[in-house]
Amino acid sequence: MPTNPKSTPGHEDAPDGSGTSLSRGCRRDQGCGCAPGSSGTSDLATLMASPGFTGTVLGVEPAVVGAHLPHLDQVVGVTVAGPVVCNDVGAHEPPVHPGGPIRCDASRITLRLNPARLGSALITEPAAHVPPTLRFFDVDGNTAHATYLTELSDRLAFESIGLGRADPSFADASGLDSYGPDAPASWSTPTPVRADDDQITQFDSILADGGVARRTELPGLSDAGFRRVDDRQVIAALEHAALLGMAMTTATCAPGCIQMRHDQLDGAREHRGQMVVASGRARAMINFGLVAESWITWSDGVWGRTGSIELYDRHGACSLVLTQTGPVPAPVFAAWDHLLTDLVA
Repeated sequence: MPTNPKSTPGHEDAPDGSGTSLSRGCRRDQGCGCAPGSSGTSDLATLMASPGFTGTVLGVEPAVVGAHLPHLDQVVGVTVAGPVVCNDVGAHEPPVHPGGPIRCDASRITLRLNPARLGSALITEPAAHVPPTLRFFDVDGNTAHATYLTELSDRLAFESIGLGRADPSFADASGLDSYGPDAPASWSTPTPVRADDDQITQFDSILADGGVARRTELPGLSDAGFRRVDDRQVIAALEHAALLGMAMTTATCAPGCIQMRHDQLDGAREHRGQMVVASGRARAMINFGLVAESWITWSDGVWGRTGSIELYDRHGACSLVLTQTGPVPAPVFAAWDHLLTDLVA
């Protein structure tokens, strides 16, 4: 991949089964319906077994490494979530953990991380047109997020992350102690879904187990306006929102990591089930052929009851959330509310 900051990795660079030989392990314990024996080798194992691989697994927790992401300056951040791949160009905000505020500034790359579901972090050197990369893997060894360096990145900061694996003071910079020693255990336990949940609870219920438990409870909330809708309705809604130049929040949900952004939609185009949504320097690519269910859900936001579009893959995990967060202008919220109300009508 070229190091031009205007170039962003697409499906061909995605570190999983979306375009390379890397295959994502099947999650049978989370309700997967795949046939026995169909699970593949983890992304981490496949990557490390690749001929000519040069990389280092860091000896500190991924969440600790994540605290140093802002020091890298301009990078390309890529999150792969089953049928959804999101990439964005910019500098990182300090990652947020469960219970923390919702951050999704259009000028920064924002990650919401669950340390309880992240297993390891790895740095790789340039190879085959792919620049230096920092990757986060979940506890099963599958990719949660990848950060690609650009020509505008701080290479010294990148190298210091690799050297910091043996430095005890490196872990002290993360601020993880502020969450308490027992916090990670609670972060892996999903809470029951309620119609009056706030948006922080909504996102954290997805971070806990990928949204698998949440998905099983959605049909029971039909009286509160929760509805399963057809994929074609979602596609039409996104195309309409793009024509209006509507601002919205996109949250790409990988295991243990949600990459969030709030910005105006510049375009949305679908062809044979493949859709690209453009927003500034960010792109979200959605393969609706691999989306099993689309849901309209509701939670409590700044403007009160706020609708979301949630896409679930064949494993029952949430891959993408589209919604409104923060103090958006009243006309924007009204337009979004009208759009989702029409979808469930």
